[in-house]
Amino acid sequence: MNTLTYLPTSLTSNFEDNIILMEDVEFTMSKEQLKQITMLHNEGWHFKKIANEVKRDPFEVIIALLHQVRHRKEMRPFAWVEK
Repeated sequence: MNTLTYLPTSLTSNFEDNIILMEDVEFTMSKEQLKQITMLHNEGWHFKKIANEVKRDPFEVIIALLHQVRHRKEMRPFAWVEK
């Protein structure tokens, strides 16, 4: 996908001042794979181990988990701040 086609003209006119974030990451996956990632996460697997199991980039696993959080799926926490 060419992200530039989705940017407002005001951003594309000064493209040299912009960065496309995570351009090498695949943002789509099957519903079944998303379900598997969520299940493994809820079983306590580390995201890097999940990535190896499902043959995806670790960042894609994190994005999948963020997707599930955004859609309010039942999940155990995967990020927290220590005080």
